[in-house]
Amino acid sequence: MSTILLNTSPLVSAHQGRGVGTYTRGLVAALKKTKTSNLEFQFSDHCHGSADLYHYPFFDLFYHTLPFKKEKPTIVSIHDLTPLVMTSRYPKGVRGTINVLRQWLSLQNIAAIITDSENSKNDINKIFRIPAEKIFVTLLAVNPIFKKEVSTSKIEEIRKKYNLPEKFVFTVSAGANPNKNLPSLAEVTDRIGIPLVIVGKDMLKPVEEPVHPELIDMVRLRAYNHIIIPDNVSVEELNVFYHMATLFVQPSLYEGFGLPLLEAMTAGCLVASSRVSSLPEIYHQEAITFNPSKLKSMELAIRKALKLSPKKRQLQIDLARKRSEDFTWEKTAKKTLEVYKKVLCQ
Repeated sequence: MSTILLNTSPLVSAHQGRGVGTYTRGLVAALKKTKTSNLEFQFSDHCHGSADLYHYPFFDLFYHTLPFKKEKPTIVSIHDLTPLVMTSRYPKGVRGTINVLRQWLSLQNIAAIITDSENSKNDINKIFRIPAEKIFVTLLAVNPIFKKEVSTSKIEEIRKKYNLPEKFVFTVSAGANPNKNLPSLAEVTDRIGIPLVIVGKDMLKPVEEPVHPELIDMVRLRAYNHIIIPDNVSVEELNVFYHMATLFVQPSLYEGFGLPLLEAMTAGCLVASSRVSSLPEIYHQEAITFNPSKLKSMELAIRKALKLSPKKRQLQIDLARKRSEDFTWEKTAKKTLEVYKKVLCQ
């Protein structure tokens, strides 16, 4: 019997409401349901003890989250390398460069890396020069709550609570990070003349002077009067937002996976997506897509989506929902178990 210890610190840290928290929560729940005759699991907010294998479900480029010395074979999940891909928008400075180097050195004796997409696997292989055979892709899934239907009365209740218009374009972003490309979406929706609703935990955080380069987009958004940013939206309410939105747009310049896009597809919201990085691995083949670096491309895609006939609109929604069924936490857990077993057999 082999024991695997999975570090659950993202569930009690600032990561709990973000993608890393969603990943850890979903993986832990699925692993607890998994029946294996020769493996047992431990879940703790640290990786110390008598386990045969350690798994860190997170990796921070700029903090020393992965120890140099590994007491036992260790696996780490690296969700994306956004700041190293978009270097011009994420200046590292001397301290940041040193921390990235420390984390890179910590990866040199890692047993395996788990990541969310083929796109991220390629980035890890190229930028960190980790052999491809040590990197394993386990696609993510979403909270089952997004499969729950919503009543008309609930939609009206939430619409009144947040003072939302009848028609609006919707997007979800933890904050106005450079890769999210929110100013471009704001510019396009302003041109079209439709309100833009953005839900995100850090979207209403104050920006102090001098403005950090990573927060410039937050300042840029202030130039628009058609943007609505609701505060303290719960997961249950977020599902309602997906059901009431006219269109969900994923405008990103880069994503390691793109959970909001999959949430919208699962909930049955019409979607239009950027067609870069990992996002083509999520949406269906007939999806409405655009080049996020070209405003005209984004505008044409959004206008196309908004003008769909009821029949074509429903077809897009049905195709997206069907595609979303390919993503389950059970599959994520199964793929993760395969990596555990492979490492233990080495």
